Amino acid sequence: MAPWDPNMPPRSGLMTPTGVYLVVAFVAVGLYALYQWLLPKPLPGIAYNPETTKSLFGDAPDMIREISVTGEFGFWMAKQVEKMRSPMCQIFVRPFSKPWVLVADFRESQDILMRRPEFDKPTFISDGLEALGDFHAKYKTNSAFRARRQLKQDLMTPSFLNNFMGPFMHSKGLGLVKLLETKMYLAKGRPFSVLADFDYAALDVMLNYAFGANMVDSALGPQVNLITQLDSSVIPDGDLDEPVAFPKAPISPFLEAVQHAPEVLEKTTTSWIPRLSHWWWKQQSWYKKIFSQKSRCVPPQITKALENYRAGEVKSALEHILRREQVTAEKQGREPQFDSQSMVDEIFADLIAGHHTAGGSMGWVTKFLTGYPQVQSKLRSELYSALAEAVAEKRFPTFGELRRARIPYLEAVIEEMLRLTPFSMTRETTCDTEILGRMVPKGCQVFMVNSGPGFLSPSFPVDDAQRSPTSKAAKVRGKWDETKDLRIFDPERWLVQKEDGGVEFDGAAGPQLGFGMGIRQCWGRKMGHLEIRTIMALVVWHLELKEIPESLGGYAGFDGITRQPHRVFVRLGRAVS
Repeated sequence: MAPWDPNMPPRSGLMTPTGVYLVVAFVAVGLYALYQWLLPKPLPGIAYNPETTKSLFGDAPDMIREISVTGEFGFWMAKQVEKMRSPMCQIFVRPFSKPWVLVADFRESQDILMRRPEFDKPTFISDGLEALGDFHAKYKTNSAFRARRQLKQDLMTPSFLNNFMGPFMHSKGLGLVKLLETKMYLAKGRPFSVLADFDYAALDVMLNYAFGANMVDSALGPQVNLITQLDSSVIPDGDLDEPVAFPKAPISPFLEAVQHAPEVLEKTTTSWIPRLSHWWWKQQSWYKKIFSQKSRCVPPQITKALENYRAGEVKSALEHILRREQVTAEKQGREPQFDSQSMVDEIFADLIAGHHTAGGSMGWVTKFLTGYPQVQSKLRSELYSALAEAVAEKRFPTFGELRRARIPYLEAVIEEMLRLTPFSMTRETTCDTEILGRMVPKGCQVFMVNSGPGFLSPSFPVDDAQRSPTSKAAKVRGKWDETKDLRIFDPERWLVQKEDGGVEFDGAAGPQLGFGMGIRQCWGRKMGHLEIRTIMALVVWHLELKEIPESLGGYAGFDGITRQPHRVFVRLGRAVS
């Protein structure tokens, strides 16, 4: 074989060093072009941070860093809006997808939620609710969604709430007061946590809502039995500011499942790939343990409720739903579906959502009344004034007295709590549309940010000419003085002076998205409000929420299916009427 000569032409099939360099260069240019193509693509005309478009991960690293520390997604979004100094901006959170649009203007948020059909339930939230099964809230706003709502239309009526739910809420409120008062004596002036106590009370309320007297399980009852049997000698000595850790009585596996199910929803919703995450978690033993309780306990309750309904007894939510299903089936000329899986899923999901939201809200009210003693004192005075007969007779007010009493300040306290514990509403565009004159394509996630400008800080100016036609045509709600500090707890914002010198509560006095708006607003808001109003009135009536150590206070929370407080500590005393 002849020796190789570098001056000879290359043999067929071999590549010269120059060719190799060209291929490498071509591949590098191609990869760079692909990288540039995959980078976040801003929507024209909408404010954004240019630095975040230089990375495939956009705003995600900053968001993950903050939420891993604070748990506050809503407040992170508010920071982005404030950085952009715009009532509307875009962020890049999920790689290779459309940007998320943030709207921090109450008037436009209200318009989107109430009047614009091109915005609907976000797909990623529907995917996050997969664990709830065939539950109405995961549907888009379609015929299936409306049919499910119609089955439950009797459950927010004054008759159901005032005759069936209200008296039970009142009894649970008295049980909670008994538990807290017993802990007060055992603690001897030391603080203790009450977050679980509110959760137990709210869970019992939802059990009664769903099943009535057919369900014998209780979450609060075992705690009362355990704590009332304790002797003060079993409480370890400690510093006056050192919290007492009280034991907890075990609750049934079914109630444990209802308590822990919200964690599944929170993990799924915040996952980058909700459906895949849910599939993986379904394979895990902890997941099976939670949701096996649903299939074990709810169907027998439906059987009992059906027996009651056929015997002419219609009290619980299940019994009302079964009656409504019978009526609907007759109108449609079909057999009623009393044993459908959707019936099981619907009632189990109500248990989860109802107890989680109400328990957390009562915890927030407690925190604010502890941190603002002048508000607590005024609320107690207003209660005593409105219910003077109960004061004179040295007793608790009855549910009927509480229901009929006009106490604007109590309504204002609840409304102000909702304002300061915001949970952002989200919608998805179903077609190309506009927000404040900017084009937003189909499939975009639109977040109504209610923890920043326009809610907890002064509004950004908006050119009314850029608003949608429905927004322009709508009556503008009240708007309070934004020169005042919007981050402090001030129920007076919701009170208006009447000509006769009295005051009345005005829920439209300022911006509020606490329960959402429009057809998809929180379905159980009336019941939730009644529960918070009734139970917290009894707590404040009998107990004083005293000052607690700074280390146990604060208003930190985390965003799950609602915004929940991290902790709720109290130091209690007897209120003086």
